[in-house]
Amino acid sequence: MTAAMRGVVHHIDLTVRDLAVSASFYEALLGFLGYERVKKEPDIHVWDLLDGKRFLGGVAVRSARSPREHDRYSAGLHHLAFHAGDRADVDRAHALMKEKGFAILDAPAEYPKYGAGYYAMFVADPDGLKLEVVHFAERA
Repeated sequence: MTAAMRGVVHHIDLTVRDLAVSASFYEALLGFLGYERVKKEPDIHVWDLLDGKRFLGGVAVRSARSPREHDRYSAGLHHLAFHAGDRADVDRAHALMKEKGFAILDAPAEYPKYGAGYYAMFVADPDGLKLEVVHFAERA
């Protein structure tokens, strides 16, 4: 591990009520962002983001043990944000999610309250988890 990677999120596991439906959503979004599905089992799917052979991070979705609906304002995950390469990347992510019929929460827009040059779109996964694709020029 390099010092530059210290503290970076290694992976995140998300639980979903219908793995087949959610896997389709995450394959579209994560595939667009450059992740590759590396595991597909009856109760878990895993995507890794690589830079050549260097592992940068991973996302897994696994079957939930209860049908409880997600509430991002109770304890737990509020939302998950992914870096975009540039503003056009945010627009392309939005177009793909819209084309696939996924629930767009907010179309691409400037969010100056988060900082100058903050440009993002928000989409909900099939369980209502809020996901963001963002390009932040100050922190790119």
